[in-house]
Amino acid sequence: MIIITAGCSFSLTDQDYVKTFPEEKEKHIKTWPNYLSEELGATLISKAMGSQGNGLISRGIIYEVSQNLDEDIKVGVMWSGTDRHEVWSKEPLFENVSGWVENPTGFIPESKHWQILNPHWMTEKSDVYYTHLHEQMFGWISSLEHILRTQWFLDKCGIPYFMSWMKDPVFPDENNLMPGYKELKHLKDLVNWDKFLPIIGMYEWCDGCEGKADHPSTEQHEQFTREVILPFGFK
Repeated sequence: MIIITAGCSFSLTDQDYVKTFPEEKEKHIKTWPNYLSEELGATLISKAMGSQGNGLISRGIIYEVSQNLDEDIKVGVMWSGTDRHEVWSKEPLFENVSGWVENPTGFIPESKHWQILNPHWMTEKSDVYYTHLHEQMFGWISSLEHILRTQWFLDKCGIPYFMSWMKDPVFPDENNLMPGYKELKHLKDLVNWDKFLPIIGMYEWCDGCEGKADHPSTEQHEQFTREVILPFGFK
């Protein structure tokens, strides 16, 4: 069996966690993908990366599943912040332009054309995008579109999966009267929320993240796997 997981830094494997937080190298860090793959006796393929948005998470899952359709596959997705985005560049850049682990990056190992954008980064493209172009409504809309694309693909392929959020996306409701809400509502109605774990987000479930940089600790990852994913995932 293969378990394919994806997300942001809340979903890194133990090896990738140390790359992201090298000061944690001496600690024995394990995360929910590691615990889950051990419980299932499965080979783990991780498409997680710190700070990536939901577009790359969706594309990574779809690509990796498409490469392993002959295998027994299960998928676990933890969606990232709805204000995180990415842009595609024609020419691949091999210099890290953000000071992050890997940016530009890509969901195909030999094709790194995607530049991650984050609201708190001071890279040129992030600065231009969040200063002049970003609207949170688009972040919600595009995230729901990424979720729907992923669900429809996995359903078509008959792949068991679960989904969750890294943190509460704080979608507006019909009482909010925000401009563009009607464009959001029909997408929310189309999502199969039964595939989501019965929590708001892992951040809220932890009720105080005890790991590095406000991330869950090893113990919280283990508890989350045993108390939330194993009982409620893949339903």
